This record gives sequence, structure tokens and C-alpha cells, in this order.
Amino acid sequence: MSKLEGISLQFETCSIAKNRYTCNDQYNTGNPDALSTGDVQGKGELNGSIGSCDDIKDRKCEITKNKYQQDRQYNASIA
Repeated sequence: MSKLEGISLQFETCSIAKNRYTCNDQYNTGNPDALSTGDVQGKGELNGSIGSCDDIKDRKCEITKNKYQQDRQYNASIA
């Protein structure tokens, strides 16, 4: 192991200690904190919902101001 690798392992251990996600509870697509479950944490898609509760609320507010609604979206077929 090089000297740089040895030093980096010390920093990695220190960083992991500050992170509440561990090897057994990783922040990934299987973690509820990473999914859009209606709380402020999750951002990933779950059952067609994407974003935190704040993201969803803001997006709904913006859609009401936009002439391209859910049933009349602006996409490649009309561009």
C-alpha cells in the first residue's frame, strides 16, 4: 500500500464516522431516505412520485402557472 493510500484510508474512516449511512444501511435506491416517500429527504422515484414533499409541492404550484399542464405536456411530439 502506498503512503497516499494509507493516508486516504484514515480520512475515509473519519468521513464515514460522520455519515449516518453505513455499509449495512447504504444511501441507495433501497433506502427509504433516498426515495420519494412524502418526506423532505427522499428525491428518487417511487411509484411515479419524484422529489421530496417540498419539491412536489413547488412543482404542482409551478404547473398551475404554466400553460403546459399534466394532460398537455411540452415534449418532443409538439416541439
